[in-house]
Amino acid sequence: MKKFSGILIVTLVFSTILLAQDVEAVKAKIEKMNKMYEKAMLDNDMEKMLSMYADDIISMPSYQPTVKGIEKVRELSEAQMKSGWKTNKFVLTTTDVLMGGNLAIEVGNYDMVMSGPQMPEWKDNGKYLTVWEIQKDGSLKVKAETWNTDHNPWQEMQQMNKEEKK
Repeated sequence: MKKFSGILIVTLVFSTILLAQDVEAVKAKIEKMNKMYEKAMLDNDMEKMLSMYADDIISMPSYQPTVKGIEKVRELSEAQMKSGWKTNKFVLTTTDVLMGGNLAIEVGNYDMVMSGPQMPEWKDNGKYLTVWEIQKDGSLKVKAETWNTDHNPWQEMQQMNKEEKK
């Protein structure tokens, strides 16, 4: 029984070490993909961004309905590009990675600056959650994503209204 307990403990320790190594390796891949995504955002390279998504992507942007499928994400991206809005700064910071089967769940923060037609620069920061699907070749594709701002726009509007009334 002692021998079995010893083997079980050693197996659990090695499994934990291997899983931690897997998580760190996947986190490094995610961070590399994020750098590519950041560059694509700044370069307005929609095709590069879309190449990182699974065909059956589920995207849940702030203040918009859920978008399903790569073609719907393409339509949303094209509409944004045509609107004249441009990303001037975009940084993703991974804070946590959780693993389960062939999925890695990334939790992180973003910091960005955008500008638009007849609008001053708009600074935003917030948090995001991305579900990455690990492909058979070890590469990653975004399977699902959501993000939202840390700023409460209603609170900001109320503050602006108070200042205007003064």
